[in-house]
Amino acid sequence: MSERWDYWNGPDEVDRRVKHARAFKQEYQDNGDDVQRRIAAVEVAFRAETGIELPCGYASGWRPQIVNETTANAGKNSRHLTANAGDKRDSPGGEFAWWCVRNIGVLESHGLWMEHPVATVVRAWKVARVQGRMPTPWCHLQSVPPASHNRVYFPDGKALGEWEEFKAAGGDVGLSYEAWLDLVGGASAARKSTQL
Repeated sequence: MSERWDYWNGPDEVDRRVKHARAFKQEYQDNGDDVQRRIAAVEVAFRAETGIELPCGYASGWRPQIVNETTANAGKNSRHLTANAGDKRDSPGGEFAWWCVRNIGVLESHGLWMEHPVATVVRAWKVARVQGRMPTPWCHLQSVPPASHNRVYFPDGKALGEWEEFKAAGGDVGLSYEAWLDLVGGASAARKSTQL
């Protein structure tokens, strides 16, 4: 696995525990090791049922405050700040995130909560469509409950509106990227651009 996708590294492939040593605490190491074990267990269950191999590593792991402040859509009190969350890289269709929504019992058994896929999958699809590339969704999982205590939660008010919009357009849990492209129109142009 490339160091680029390691839980502790940033996009520059440098270990944030070293780069931001003043902000790092031993409890973050313990938290990060724990949440990675939990996420790996859920991934094993997903792979056993679906046979799908996910991309290696994380889109985001531990974030010091200075990084969190410049991360798009990051919550002010994100669980990434204490290494209690990980954004597991997902397939272009977001199969892992959709599977987790349908298998809440697996999340419960491993003590994990997740952001709703509208914020991690559908938003990634929108960005990819605008940029004319394949999407790179993720599945945000955390070992500490959100304020709502909902196992699957909307990370912000915008996400709830996006979910209602998604459903009104004909989307539902498990919709594929290709089917979503058909819903929003311009599917053939988007497909052509991603095949270049």
